[in-house]
Amino acid sequence: MSGEFKRYLFEYRHDNAEWALEVLATSPEDAKQRLKALTWARYEGEISAKVSIPGGGIISRVLRAIGLNT
Repeated sequence: MSGEFKRYLFEYRHDNAEWALEVLATSPEDAKQRLKALTWARYEGEISAKVSIPGGGIISRVLRAIGLNT
């Protein structure tokens, strides 16, 4: 898949509260398909830090491609 990733917002209700989820995708349809794919997600652990890698090296491009470097 190629193209520029954009941020799309989805809202949902849980425990009598409204929440939002941001999805990085190339189009609204791509975002909807990614949201559907979340049913296959598995728990990997708690995120304790976010690290930004400066520059355009291969690691930065890979992280951007999988939506981890925003």
